[in-house]
Amino acid sequence: MFSDRRKIDQKTSRAINRRLILNLIRRNGAMSRTDLSMMTGLSPATVGFVVGSLIDEGFLVSREAQGKGNGRRPVPVALNVDGNLAIGVQTRLGRIECILADFEINVIDRQSATLEDHAPETLVAAAGKAIRELLRARRPDQRVLGVGLTVPGRLDTANGLCLGSHRFGWKTEGPIARMMSEEVGFHVYLEDDTLAFALAHHMFGLGQNCENFGALAVGDGIGYGVVMDAKVRHGALGNAGKVGHVMHDETGPPCECGRRGCLQAFYSFSALSDRWSATGSDVQLVEAVNRKDPAAVAIVSEAGGAIGRHLGEWVTVTDPEMIVLGAEAVALGDAFIGSLEDALAHAYYRKPIPLIRADDSSYYWTAGAAAVVIQQVFDFEAAPAYSTSIPVDFV
Repeated sequence: MFSDRRKIDQKTSRAINRRLILNLIRRNGAMSRTDLSMMTGLSPATVGFVVGSLIDEGFLVSREAQGKGNGRRPVPVALNVDGNLAIGVQTRLGRIECILADFEINVIDRQSATLEDHAPETLVAAAGKAIRELLRARRPDQRVLGVGLTVPGRLDTANGLCLGSHRFGWKTEGPIARMMSEEVGFHVYLEDDTLAFALAHHMFGLGQNCENFGALAVGDGIGYGVVMDAKVRHGALGNAGKVGHVMHDETGPPCECGRRGCLQAFYSFSALSDRWSATGSDVQLVEAVNRKDPAAVAIVSEAGGAIGRHLGEWVTVTDPEMIVLGAEAVALGDAFIGSLEDALAHAYYRKPIPLIRADDSSYYWTAGAAAVVIQQVFDFEAAPAYSTSIPVDFV
């Protein structure tokens, strides 16, 4: 029994040491073994062993020796960015977006496809076709670590299951990760779309140097991913962050979840666009706001204020250093963001409010799906992949 326990402790210790070294290099770039030893507190022998193993496994590469002179010069090691690839698949209403990305989620190639319907089989087939096209951009010396699949729904990521998706009309439990793995022949890692967005910003984006921040997304729905103590938080059942289903007014419009009055039924970008279309305008909402149309600005300002008031409650609980704001509502500009900040300042008990940084690109959504794969190398506590045959050996 004690022998087994020592083996477990040794394996855990090795995994922790790997994580320390890999994440230091991820955040700081190429580093020498001496610097790694000083910053981690690990002995030079331990650092040398871990670095050697990571080079042998293809996750690190040696760079040119630094300094001048005849003495022994330090040889920095860096991430093998070009040699390790990940595929990201983001699913949305009516379409999928797929990317082939390197070890730092830089996009090498992308494919998109429209969906005739949202049946799991349709989605998997479309993604499989897109992935096969993406793989044409891969060189023979580049390996694909897996596929990250993001889905708006209730997920059991440990078992690769979607327990239901109101948005896609999936009312029963389904093995979506297994279906995808069988289609493409890679490990498949399943994640909620907003939590993947938060993960991408934590690993390589605006939250890279923050251990505690929030990621607020206002698009087809409303989600709030929480990074706390440098970990994306999933909650007991994997449903953390689904703040779009916070009750705003129970007499309000119907929500996709079947209830009435959820926050996103009022103020998701989709709901705001529908509300604006009902005015009879032939101009899109974003354009109308940019033109400072009073009715459009009033709709958007109302939404920013309402979401900001609820956000005051969420940040009181989570205490973030900052909030990354993403998805389509960012394009609404100050009419939305300014109103949100004003309402947050009024609702939040402490001053100043957390810094709000807007991400006006779509990059971190598809890159978030790829980041779910890359995370497996950097975090030995990450959720497992679903694969029909290939063993996972990242730690």
